[in-house]
Amino acid sequence: MAYEWDIFLSYPSTPYVQPWVDNHFFPLLRDHLDALLPNEPRIFVDRAQPVGVEWPDNIKHALKHSRMMVAVWTPPYFRSHWCIAEWESMLAREQRFASLGTVNRMRLVYPVKYSDGRNFDERAQRIQVKDLSSFGYHLPNFREAVAYMEFYEAVRDVAEDVEARLATAPDWEPDFPLVNVDPIIQTGPRVRLPRI
Repeated sequence: MAYEWDIFLSYPSTPYVQPWVDNHFFPLLRDHLDALLPNEPRIFVDRAQPVGVEWPDNIKHALKHSRMMVAVWTPPYFRSHWCIAEWESMLAREQRFASLGTVNRMRLVYPVKYSDGRNFDERAQRIQVKDLSSFGYHLPNFREAVAYMEFYEAVRDVAEDVEARLATAPDWEPDFPLVNVDPIIQTGPRVRLPRI
């Protein structure tokens, strides 16, 4: 086997981040990468999974077979057990190759800041992020705003950075580490569920 995806898009499924990713960030990232890469970009988005797949296993498979991760950071990201497991899996891969001296300053996680920053995981607070927080409008009519052109250019910058990182990703290995979500659920922070 080998890489099946260029990018694993990791984000929390909140009522504002998910529409922002669907309506704005993902389409622009895909289109900008399409203009840069030699082949059509392969971006895994969990909402595009085929009907009938066992989604937890499919997500793990996609993560293991992705060259790198683009993570959309906002405080709910760090309260999501799934997001933390995805992030820690890619961090474990980074550490593995750093210990072998094969990963340079180009990391395998490209963090995008959607909002806040003060309430991120302590490790995330020490990492330089691409700040898109001034463009955190999830409604479709954001495309009509004057600020959308700045957002368009900012996502083009993201695509250029991602293209450079894709070129330096390590060769695929069948034993890439995956962090299981179950221990995170048992020991992680409690998540408040909506009342029904």
